[in-house]
Parts: sequence; structure tokens; C-alpha cells
Amino acid sequence: MNRKIGIIIPSYNQGKYIEAAICSALANKKHVDMAVAVIDGGSRDETKSIILKYKDSLDFWCSEPDGGQANAINKGIQALADCDYYMWLNSDDVFEDEYSVAKIVAYADENNLEVCYGLSHFIDEQGNITGEYPVEEFGYDKLGQRCFLSQPSVMFSREAYRAIGPINEELKMCLDYEYWIRLAQKYEFGFIREYIGSTRMYGETKTSRMQQQHLKEAIRTLMKYYGDVPMHWIVTKILADHPHSIWYKLPRRLLIVLFRPLKRKTIQKSLKGDC
Repeated sequence: MNRKIGIIIPSYNQGKYIEAAICSALANKKHVDMAVAVIDGGSRDETKSIILKYKDSLDFWCSEPDGGQANAINKGIQALADCDYYMWLNSDDVFEDEYSVAKIVAYADENNLEVCYGLSHFIDEQGNITGEYPVEEFGYDKLGQRCFLSQPSVMFSREAYRAIGPINEELKMCLDYEYWIRLAQKYEFGFIREYIGSTRMYGETKTSRMQQQHLKEAIRTLMKYYGDVPMHWIVTKILADHPHSIWYKLPRRLLIVLFRPLKRKTIQKSLKGDC
């Protein structure tokens, strides 16, 4: 295998999980020509001491204030500029096993792909598998309905990164979704039917804490690239705006009909940045 892949681990105050992420990446390093960069945003917990524990095995690391997750990923890619492929592994996620990265790199090489993705599990705080991410066969139109790619199971090439540009640093929640859409406008996505990464889901995850921000960014992204927002996003946004409403007791199919007249107003509020 003559390719080299860079794994970027962005981190901020994830001392509880970052050791598992680092060890997961380093285990994969035994089977593929890999560079690993940990980009920490100046965590105030035990993160830095854990990074220092593994610093001799890392190709690059830093712990300093940054502009958020997207900025950290871009910084990591710049630090590993000689790599042919890139993946980022959030500091609370892990790879499926120690062969995951080698599998996806080999698949991309064999099929001459600039972007590819695999299957993914959900795991809990203890790392136990709790479910399967709803990954699907790729389709650009389908991507306009929902994000069916699991971020720790996606890999893109240096060529694609240079052609598409960096991760959008203005986004805090939908940075991966928006980037997959941009990549999909230019490149074919390969789908390897192997489990590559695992996404950790728990009450304190960024997605759980920042649902409103996530929904607003998703609506803006969909309007920018598709010119429309599917009604299921609108329903979710209105329900999030009214967390104690009786609407939660109604079937979503009925809510789609009831909320359709509110679609334009909901989109306009999101585009303006209103809650």
C-alpha cells in the first residue's frame, strides 16, 4: 500500500473519552501508512495530560485556543499536508477496529476514489454498541433529504480537499453535512460495506446540547445547495421551538400537513439567525 492517510482528532474538554480515540487511531497505525494529529482547543480538563502521554506516537499535536471544531480540523490537515487521504475522528468517537482505516484506504485505492464512506455503529459512554447508523447507498438527491453518512466513517483525498476548499469554519454543528454536500457536487462517493467508525451518543454530546443550532444550520445549508428544505426538517424545527407542546403527541405525518403553511416563515427565521 503506497498511500498515506492523515487522521485528525479535534478535541475540547473531552478528557473522558480522548484516550480511547487516540488509542483507536494508533492501533490502526500498525496496519497502514498513517499520520495522526491531535488538535486540542486549549482544554481545561485532563485532555492535555492524556495527549502528552502519547505525544511520542503522534505526528503532530497542539493544545491552544482555536476557532472551533472546523478550524481544528483544517489546522490538522495543514499540519499533515503530505497525506494523500484524510479522515477526522472526533475525540469521543472511535474506529470500529484496528483494521478499519486500512480497509477504507485499500478500497479507495482499488476503485480510484477521491471520497468514500463505510458503515458505522452507535456506541454509548462505555463504548458498547447500541445501534447502527442509518447509512445508505449514495445519492446526491437523497443527501438533500438527510445526512446518511457517519462522519468517522468518511474519507476524502488531498486532491478533493484542495479542490473543494477547507471545512466551513462558520458552522458549529453541520460542518460535516455541508462538507459532504460540497464534495458530492464534484466527486463520486464510494461505499464500502464494512464497519469503519463508531459514533458515541450520550446526553452531553454537542448534538444533544445544541439542537437549535444544528437545525438552523441544516436549514441554511439545504437552502443554499438545494433551494428547498424537506418538511421533516421543518417539523423537527417547530417542535424544537416548542418543547412542551401538545404537538408531540400527534403523528408526524399529520404534523407535516399542519405545519406546511409555516414552512416559509420557519425557513426565513432560520436564514436570519432567529430561534
